[in-house]
Amino acid sequence: FFKVDRVVVYGNKAYSAWAIQEASGIEGGENLLSFGRTRACGKIITALPYVKNVRIGINLPDTVNIYIEEFDVSYAVESDDGIWWLMNSEGKVMEQTDTAGATNYTKVLGVKIVTPELHKQAVAFQDMITQETQPDQPTGETQVPTPVIITEQQKLAAALTILQALELNEIVGEASSVDVSDLTRIELWYGTQYQVNLGDTNNMDYKIACLKYTVSSLAEYDSGELDISFTIWPDKVTYSPFK
Repeated sequence: FFKVDRVVVYGNKAYSAWAIQEASGIEGGENLLSFGRTRACGKIITALPYVKNVRIGINLPDTVNIYIEEFDVSYAVESDDGIWWLMNSEGKVMEQTDTAGATNYTKVLGVKIVTPELHKQAVAFQDMITQETQPDQPTGETQVPTPVIITEQQKLAAALTILQALELNEIVGEASSVDVSDLTRIELWYGTQYQVNLGDTNNMDYKIACLKYTVSSLAEYDSGELDISFTIWPDKVTYSPFK
């Protein structure tokens, strides 16, 4: 009687329920009344750095309830007056930091926020930026670049989409920076190992999922450039080692 058959997780955002259950070490069939709750809590906090507190309870006859309190997952972004701020992936400004503190977070580059207010939505300048794209035209004809108007707010929105994709794929903290200076060639650094070309803003969740899979398939000592823009080879990631 009273064996673990179901694990239910509450309060999780940065990690999936499956990832939390795996980290806990709780397995189906364990005795519901005597399994090590303290040990399971310790395992979760050790394995998942964005977990702040854990409580574990039970519901007879077969359910384990895991209650998670997470740290706010934050990213560093610079304001127009040169001050660094922390914001979450929804664009809410969390707190002010300094240059040294900003290095502990994924940096959002290529866009600056203006007049940030704590616990309010970050806003970027509305200055217009013109990027030129080459249209598809028959060979032999003169190609005339097509101007595309992009606002700073669009660049901020693109950055937030990427941050949310990082969280969705559970690789929060692996990216050292995301650069949205050019929305036709968004650049991400995965730690200091991989310089990643994400191309434009299309299919970002899929691109980040491909990034996670590709990095997991490479050796720990590898480093180089990953092209996940799908502009050269559709649905194919290319890897070029650094020289």
